[in-house]
Amino acid sequence: MKENNINDFDTLKLYVKKDKEKEIIKYYKVFHWDLVSSEENKRYEDIVDLTFSRPHKIENKDELQLLQIYMEEKLNEQVKIKKNKYSKSTAFGLCFGVIGVLLMVLGILSCVNILTASLIGSISLLALGGVLIVIFSIALPRIIKKEKLYFNDKSNEIQKDLSDITKRVISLTGEKYEQ
Repeated sequence: MKENNINDFDTLKLYVKKDKEKEIIKYYKVFHWDLVSSEENKRYEDIVDLTFSRPHKIENKDELQLLQIYMEEKLNEQVKIKKNKYSKSTAFGLCFGVIGVLLMVLGILSCVNILTASLIGSISLLALGGVLIVIFSIALPRIIKKEKLYFNDKSNEIQKDLSDITKRVISLTGEKYEQ
């Protein structure tokens, strides 16, 4: 059985998505973390359990730890913006699309006298529902385009920040980083 001396080494356990595993390993390597193990998560099939280790006593450890926190914040921000990439268009689509369809269904039902309403009221409901669906159809691609632009700009900004953090760490440690 291997005996770990907590005074000699620090350990770190992470749970990451499989598609981000290589990227995460590269980033942590810059901070002097060596991969000890990579195992499939027992509960989730798209998650990998990573265990890292590094010597406890390293130069500039305090600043490295602070920079590591900044890096982790940027990586989490990247995941968050990717997750919410189309949140506005989804909300817009659900609201206007559902309301438009409901108005049209109500208009059709009142036209066939299932609901007691005047012909003018039925036509008004159909027209209003149709107008909402047309507005929705015209506005949705524009909203999606804006969301894509925002996502790309924000992703580029995060990548630049990660690159700056990496450069700072390299200047502290004097080691090279594989892009």
